[in-house]
Amino acid sequence: MVHRFSQEAVSNYSIFLVAPQTKTLYVGAKNAIFALPLDSVNQPAKMISWKVPENHRISCTMKGKKEAECHNYIRILEFANESHLFACGTFAFDPQCGFIKVADFSSVEQQESGRGKCPFEPTQPSAAVMADGVLYVATVNNFLGTQPIISRATGNLEERIRTEISVTWLNDPDFVGSAFLRGSDSGEDDKIYFFFTETAREYNFYEQVKVPRVARVCKGDLGGLKTLQKRWTTFLKTQLVCSDPESGTNFNLLKDVFTLHSLNWTSAVFYGIFSAQRDGGEVSAVCAYSVGDIQKAMNGRFKEFKHDCDKWTSVMAGDVPEPRPGACITKSMKSAGFGSSMALPDRVLTFVRDHPLMDQVVHPLEMEPVLVKLDTLYLRIAVHRVRSVSGQEYDVLYLGTEDGHLHKAVKIGQKAIIIEDLTLFPEPQPVQNLQLHQNWLYVGSSIEVTQVNTTDCERYKSCHECILGRDPSCAWNRELGACIHHQGHSGLLQDLMSLSILTLCPQKTEDVPVTVEVPVTMAARVVLPCIPMSAWATCMWQRPSQDATAYTWRSDGLEFTVTEATLGDYTCQCMESAAGGVVASYSLVRASSSTSTWKTTERRYNVLVGLLFFLLGCAAGSGCFFIYERRQRERLKRELLSRERNGLDLMQSNTTSCSHEPHTPSSPEDERHPLATAKKNGSLNGFPHLYINELEKDQARIYLTGVPLAKCDETSI
Repeated sequence: MVHRFSQEAVSNYSIFLVAPQTKTLYVGAKNAIFALPLDSVNQPAKMISWKVPENHRISCTMKGKKEAECHNYIRILEFANESHLFACGTFAFDPQCGFIKVADFSSVEQQESGRGKCPFEPTQPSAAVMADGVLYVATVNNFLGTQPIISRATGNLEERIRTEISVTWLNDPDFVGSAFLRGSDSGEDDKIYFFFTETAREYNFYEQVKVPRVARVCKGDLGGLKTLQKRWTTFLKTQLVCSDPESGTNFNLLKDVFTLHSLNWTSAVFYGIFSAQRDGGEVSAVCAYSVGDIQKAMNGRFKEFKHDCDKWTSVMAGDVPEPRPGACITKSMKSAGFGSSMALPDRVLTFVRDHPLMDQVVHPLEMEPVLVKLDTLYLRIAVHRVRSVSGQEYDVLYLGTEDGHLHKAVKIGQKAIIIEDLTLFPEPQPVQNLQLHQNWLYVGSSIEVTQVNTTDCERYKSCHECILGRDPSCAWNRELGACIHHQGHSGLLQDLMSLSILTLCPQKTEDVPVTVEVPVTMAARVVLPCIPMSAWATCMWQRPSQDATAYTWRSDGLEFTVTEATLGDYTCQCMESAAGGVVASYSLVRASSSTSTWKTTERRYNVLVGLLFFLLGCAAGSGCFFIYERRQRERLKRELLSRERNGLDLMQSNTTSCSHEPHTPSSPEDERHPLATAKKNGSLNGFPHLYINELEKDQARIYLTGVPLAKCDETSI
């Protein structure tokens, strides 16, 4: 089940905010903010228009910005309190923020400058999170985008603090996401985490190296009294590692991050999407990190640059002052006489100012990626934890691609397997946002908001498909004979490991799929799809040619070039745990000139009717060909007479030699690079009458008269 919402002349539906109490989905777009029903986004919606005044927009374009950028792109949408929303937009490179009363949802009030809260550009990376009514943001602080900051952007003016403008703290970062984790009821150990990619300074390479980072600050940080005044005293950062030992790929660009919260903050897990800093290819990996491992790295050794030996080293424990730099002000520190960060001694503040980078890196859970895709570029991720029929919980991942696909994956053991690939839009376009709520996933893109049902169990039509699908939300109901959303009910058939499928499902002969007749032409490149319901199934092809080198086995089918040997019948059979059967069946036949589409057919043919149609087709084709040739000869005669009158004959030349050989039909390469384009103002030796008729683009038709056709090698031309 899919619902869609879009508004004419509105685009960039990229910011989501869920209000469960009012069952509303707030959406930030270009020049507008919407309030949509959570149950069905295609129902009537409320809208607030927040456009840039015309004179303001003209001023933006006069500063050298593109007209498309000089609008108000909503970048922040958070709850200020129970009655008001806090919204910020780029406002034609002059960020503005304001409040929206939830009750009437009619306008943006109390507008103020959004500098330091909202990015200036529509595509500028940023991150924001609201913690107890106070906004924490990671963005840029100036029009040129050269001053990246992480700050407490709202609340009391005396408590608004930020990072130092220093490459030691932030070096050309691309901010990706943020998260607020409550550490205790008193709030003393509450922390805000920021995720980004920045240029590393600790690697002595010739080219700049990008590395993924996680940084954290304490919510109770008030800055220093003199040193680090109005600056964070708890800002620490470290490197995230995501590499695939099997392919040898180091995924060092962080694209998106999702926080999977738990009842206990120490059990929270951060899921990140990574890509690789390399030319060519679209590669992605998903790595998961525990907040405990991040805390361990933040409590470890500091890293510093030694000028005397010109290298980076770790700071020995004896060189770290007390109390520990970067630590939150907890009860133990207060009992030691440090009531707030403003009471910390200068030696501690100076140390943390000069040593924001930690020596210990953070490795993913199980020390390897959860999922690796070497042919896909993921942009967005959302994760929720689903309880199976047995009561065991599984993490289900939703991954949005750059070409508008949605991959659903289930983490079973240490790895995640993709169980569904859904095409979201008619035309490929990037997924800009993902938002989960109960059994719905909301997808943001440039053209619409798409609402997708996450428990679409009806797509599994048999017991085998239902169990091999490995969706923890779905189970087989024997009484109904259907795959349903189990909703915690017992007595249903489900086994995500699929070890006992033969005993769970009744044994019966599965329906053999209808054979698809595929008309093909010689030398065409063909892919025959074969997609099993289970990602762990083993598929085998029965094919007419036993030459294995002629075929390329893909995850979604069989790819090959059509030859006489590859014509015939193809059958794809997929098995897992001794269960399965024929998934797809094809018959490749030589295409006639009138064949343009695949057709599904029973394997029974009426020979007489087929022969009759064949003869009629030949007769019609011959007639058309005769008329076409006649018209061509008449046009050629007219062109020859015209060219002789105008003196456009090409004279003979002795600069080219051609060997007179039997003529062979030109290949597609010959058609793209015709002889006429090779020597327009000369002639070919042996052809006294050579005429060139220029056609559209780079194609030309050559007429040879008076001599037999000759085959010329490429160099002579």
